[in-house]
Amino acid sequence: MRRTLMLAALFVGGLFTEASAMPMFARKLDVGCAYCHTTIPRLNETGYKFRAAGFRSPEDIGKDEVKKFELGDALSGRIQSRFDTQVTNQPNGAPISNCPGNVCGSRTTTNAFSFMEATIYPVTGSWGKYFGSLSELSVSPEDFFEVENAYVRIVKGDAKRFFTSRIGVFHPWEGFGASDRPFSNARTLFQTTPISAGGRAIPYVFQPWGLDEAGAEVGGDFDKLSLRAAVLGGTFQRWDEDAIAFLPFPAQTGPWKGANQAVAALGKSYNTVGHNAVDFSANATYLLHPDGGVATLLYYHGNVATPTRCTDGTAIGSTTGGVACGVSASGVVGNTDFDFTAASAFQNNFDRLAVYGSYPIAKFLPMGGYQYGRDETPVSPSTFPANAALTTFTSNGVFAEGAFTISDYFTAGVRYDRFHPNTEKLNTQWAITPYVNIPLNNGFQIIAEYQHRNFELDATHDRQNDTFQVRVIFIQ
Repeated sequence: MRRTLMLAALFVGGLFTEASAMPMFARKLDVGCAYCHTTIPRLNETGYKFRAAGFRSPEDIGKDEVKKFELGDALSGRIQSRFDTQVTNQPNGAPISNCPGNVCGSRTTTNAFSFMEATIYPVTGSWGKYFGSLSELSVSPEDFFEVENAYVRIVKGDAKRFFTSRIGVFHPWEGFGASDRPFSNARTLFQTTPISAGGRAIPYVFQPWGLDEAGAEVGGDFDKLSLRAAVLGGTFQRWDEDAIAFLPFPAQTGPWKGANQAVAALGKSYNTVGHNAVDFSANATYLLHPDGGVATLLYYHGNVATPTRCTDGTAIGSTTGGVACGVSASGVVGNTDFDFTAASAFQNNFDRLAVYGSYPIAKFLPMGGYQYGRDETPVSPSTFPANAALTTFTSNGVFAEGAFTISDYFTAGVRYDRFHPNTEKLNTQWAITPYVNIPLNNGFQIIAEYQHRNFELDATHDRQNDTFQVRVIFIQ
């Protein structure tokens, strides 16, 4: 059960973004939501700089706190609920895509009301002259606990130029405009879709968003230009019996607790491939307009232990003695004993490079982005990883979006996504997502979206998902 909850939480955290303003800041500064936001959760330039300066105005860097401390100025809480309708060839809970031999079965409709999560933001805000912190701790149904943010930030400088750094657990980047959190529930496909996570082939599970890692980041804000670079703990993966797939996890803890006490928390096991390697990220953001105009460049280099076979030597998807390693072509689950050591896995070194751009035209905000990816893979999966030569394959994704702010309480838009996980294969995905975002700017918000998504299986077969979701958020 706990694994199922972890799967659900990571899936939700990956596909759906947080949609919230931070009421503790409004209380502390005695301002409204529009001080930091265009349409929640999108930030304006004031909000972007406020966060970068450690949750204070850049003009206040180096100044003593004026207001006497009150608990409500450093604490907020949020609850979220959802209603989903999905019509798909891959029902929720299906162990594999419901398309053996690339021939899909009948489409299935599911409807569900659900409580999504409760989140608290303790010890969040500016402290003294140069410090700030953010804690974001979420609990999903039946006691799953997730650390989405838990970092301390140090800033030094003045309003025009200041140095900023943070250490702890944090989101992959701090976006603005096209690279910021979306108006809709779902993020663009290339941010949240693994190349492969099934049980029939080598799994490539990294996704640029939704895996909040532990690390240290340094950077600076120079008028309109923001620069950041971070060293991160990276990610790892496990086979999940309930999901019948490989799941990605962020590395937030180490492999030891106390004196030689191994822990099975969010850390890389000491005997896995590349357990001592770290990831690296960098980004540059240039603000073109205070209401979402931006040019952003993001780069991520990482590594993850990636299995090619079970511990008995059988390649993933192949069969030994009538038992498949992973999942057979017909969907039968076989041997799922994976240890991610050098005898059965390799260290996949990968890169992601993305560009984003947007610029408001009156109340209309056009946005777009492109991502290029490169991953390593063994020349022959049947070769033992310790002796395997590596080659590379590439992926790419793109999105185009337009959002129109009708009023302070209503924004509508539509996004087109296209993602090609492996440019050497016929496996392109695309989606159309119209949405409405209704923030009442009093802590209550409704976001509704419809998404039609198409998966290319081969030259003549496709799988399609049609999803409608309404999300209700309340934060105080």
